[in-house]
Amino acid sequence: MGDRFDIVVLGATGITGGYIVRALASSPLFKGKSVAVAGRNEAKLRSVLEEIEKDVGNSDVSSYPVIIADTSNEDSLATMAKQAKVIINAVGPFRLHGEPIVRAAVENGASYIDVSGEPAFLEKMELKFHEQARKNGVYVVGACGFDSIPSDLGIDYLKRNFEGTLGYVEAFLSNNFGPSGYSFSTTSYDTLMLGFSSMDEDNLGEMRRTIMPNRLPATKHKAPKRRILWKLDEEKLKGWVLPFPGADKSFGDEQFQSVVQRSQYYDYHVNGKKPVQMEAYFVLGSLSNALLLTGWIGMFVGLSSFEWTKKQLLNYPEQFSFNMFKKSGPTKQQMEESFFEYFFYGRGWEPGENVDEINPTKKVLCDHFSYYYFSFFLALAICRGPDLGYIGTSGCVASSALALLEDKDTLPKQGGVYTTASAFRDTRILDYLKTFGITFEMVHEKEKSKL
Repeated sequence: MGDRFDIVVLGATGITGGYIVRALASSPLFKGKSVAVAGRNEAKLRSVLEEIEKDVGNSDVSSYPVIIADTSNEDSLATMAKQAKVIINAVGPFRLHGEPIVRAAVENGASYIDVSGEPAFLEKMELKFHEQARKNGVYVVGACGFDSIPSDLGIDYLKRNFEGTLGYVEAFLSNNFGPSGYSFSTTSYDTLMLGFSSMDEDNLGEMRRTIMPNRLPATKHKAPKRRILWKLDEEKLKGWVLPFPGADKSFGDEQFQSVVQRSQYYDYHVNGKKPVQMEAYFVLGSLSNALLLTGWIGMFVGLSSFEWTKKQLLNYPEQFSFNMFKKSGPTKQQMEESFFEYFFYGRGWEPGENVDEINPTKKVLCDHFSYYYFSFFLALAICRGPDLGYIGTSGCVASSALALLEDKDTLPKQGGVYTTASAFRDTRILDYLKTFGITFEMVHEKEKSKL
């Protein structure tokens, strides 16, 4: 593979793709790595590279090679894949555009990562391409952005550092915006709409039974069942809580979870480790905001179920989302003011306790991630930094690419389609993430929790 580029970024003219290129160009970890960009329009790609060069002060960026590739032209995708060691795909929605790119990568000897948060796409790719990827010795790892690096690696991190046997985890995301507010890209809006409108067609239950055919061990001790909307009143983590609708734990029957469940399935059947249950939530500061968001989600799901109203949702995303989503995405100021915190409350058993006979007795808080770091419970510094949507995601996907390039000896022994924790748990990805301001830390809780 000596004549291949280390990394090819497909979709560099989009908001997410542009920030991925910025992350690669500005990180010293990628010095000496060969990077190319790919897309449909050479002029637009050149323009984006010139803009990024000015932003990051790296004079090499404008000379990155450009590869013309179109998701509707399989020959162009094959040509691109033959020139790449690792393809980073930033072209969404992935259920519309992703499969031809995965196929081109697997068939032409390139590893593949993306920023998808779409459970149906991720699991379909494992179902269709795992065996061929294993045969060809390449790695396909979806959801390498905010979905699902923080949660999937966070659960694995807590599990590894839990002194005893971890039983279940309740994870809480707090996404913090500044005075300028925040607007996500309409590509994310399109992805949400397509996901909700296609739930009946996706048949996720059957697909998951196929990719996870063997049962996990039953447990009598499960995470508490919470209401749809409830109040969290921990010492320094307070707010109104809703289920988190991400790929980390998708909606539906608890046995059919998404990325984290697939990682736990792999860890049990390959590594012999007891699987951990996860419940995922996000926290809002006020009841009014929680009620408004709940109402909007209900309206969005309802309208996306009918063809005519679905077209209206697609045609007028800014109006129907009340500017939560904009074609232009967030402003630079909005991203600079935004940061997230993710907390993992884990309950399990002390070493030597009978996990089948008694309830979990031990509780640990893994206060994970914050860009530049903060703990609500112990004497840890406040962290602020890049937002989760674009700057944070670009750091996650850049770290994933580096793990594929630099840590081959600690990847799974055979190629295939993997989740992030299954692929990267033994690599140096936590060190790479730290250089982008993304950190994990264990906090042993000293104050009594009400959870």
